[in-house]
Amino acid sequence: MAIYNVHGGHNPAGRVACGAVGLLDESKEDRLITFELINYLRKNGATARDCTCNNGTSQRDVLEKIVAKCNQVSATYDFSIHLNSGRNDYNGDGVQGGFEIHVCSTNKGKKEIADRAIANMKALGFRIHGNGIVVRKDLYVLNHTKAPALLFEICFVDDKDDYDMYQSVGPKRIAKALAEAILNKTIEDDIVPNGFTGLANCVAGDGNWYYYTDGKIDTSVTTVAQNINGWFYVKNGKVDFTANTVAQNENGWWVIRNGAVDFNYTGLAQNENGWWVIRNGAVDFNYTGFVIYDGGVWYAQNGAVDFSYTGELTVSIYKNKLPTL
Repeated sequence: MAIYNVHGGHNPAGRVACGAVGLLDESKEDRLITFELINYLRKNGATARDCTCNNGTSQRDVLEKIVAKCNQVSATYDFSIHLNSGRNDYNGDGVQGGFEIHVCSTNKGKKEIADRAIANMKALGFRIHGNGIVVRKDLYVLNHTKAPALLFEICFVDDKDDYDMYQSVGPKRIAKALAEAILNKTIEDDIVPNGFTGLANCVAGDGNWYYYTDGKIDTSVTTVAQNINGWFYVKNGKVDFTANTVAQNENGWWVIRNGAVDFNYTGLAQNENGWWVIRNGAVDFNYTGFVIYDGGVWYAQNGAVDFSYTGELTVSIYKNKLPTL
């Protein structure tokens, strides 16, 4: 059975040798990620040990105590969780500082884990800093643990773009992405209760928003579904944020804009079946008459534009304007 050592990289927040502080507090966040990462590793059959130091008297003492804890057992790998600093971009320039991994060498499977972690973090929306993998010969932990060690720099504490991404993703999803990289497997999401059916209230670790049936992702579902954030178009079990269409659920047909129902829209909208009369986001199947849209006047019958209609329409003019929906 694999044994993994995991630790936050510094003393607790506010103490000597604590982590970097900016928009994020490194010592607080690295412990949240460490906690979640250990949970994921344990739930998936591995032995995971918390080697975080909370009582160091200096930076050197913290590092030595971390290494001593790691070397108490013959571990498979050691993982150090950090947040970076040095961007000094508190307003945001539209570019993240990003995620990177430090190693003392790329042998013993470290590069393979690092490559998977980079891919997973990129899928979450994190920019990759530089080449993603940095070989360091000067970092104490990387060069003194018995087991191969990797140091994850999640993002920059002093970059507004990093801060926004971190807040939108959260430590649990970051930990899941790292755990999947370490274990080289996909981990079933635990972001919904057992037996849950419906659209999850938050995104999964891979960045997608899934529909669940009895607690499992259900790729057979295509519908319009609700969660606490609104109503969304689900295609093959996940929200399609690229969709601009008219889609159906048990309550009716709805206009979709960028994956979400647009309840403010009134006009015409198209899907693969034709053009439809939309009133307050929903197809109005009771409507028969003309519709003004895109510089033209169109005839609709029972909510659908009838392109085969030929005939006359009687229109009432009010203050030199045609009536609209």
